Amino acid sequence: MKSLIFDTDVLSTFGKIRRLDLLRKLLPDATFLIPPSVYGELFKARDRGYEFVDHILWSGILEATPLTKEELGFLSRLSEERRSLGSGELEGISICKYRSYILVTNDTAAKKVCDRNRIEFIDLSMILKSLLATKILTGSELGKLIDEIERKDRVLIKDKDDILAEGSDQVSDT
Repeated sequence: MKSLIFDTDVLSTFGKIRRLDLLRKLLPDATFLIPPSVYGELFKARDRGYEFVDHILWSGILEATPLTKEELGFLSRLSEERRSLGSGELEGISICKYRSYILVTNDTAAKKVCDRNRIEFIDLSMILKSLLATKILTGSELGKLIDEIERKDRVLIKDKDDILAEGSDQVSDT
């Protein structure tokens, strides 16, 4: 399995619901990495009193990885072009481009940059669908998980009905 570079948003989502274990179950052979700025963002959030960050930082599944000289050069160019992206997304994209890693992000602008640069990415919807497809969670469990994510992360999962409909299709096929 390839290495994954996480940006802060998906980590925060699973950290807030205390379910990073689901990512490890889904991708047991993957290496989970974060760029330096994501590491810094997590520590800033922790300093501001966000307790969920401890669950992320001390989970034992993440490793910080520095950028190479080549990646820093691309980061510099990308930063000038894409001012709307945060440093975590920019560093993650730069690392993925040069190492052929997969970016894990829920940021729409970051996903567009990945598409333009032929960088693979995984987003929250893909993860949720995969939890169902691999039978890590049942449709009912996934529905509860999505409700918990929406409540605790204050995020609206726009394709929730599609994700859960796929689960009901799988149930009816068995």
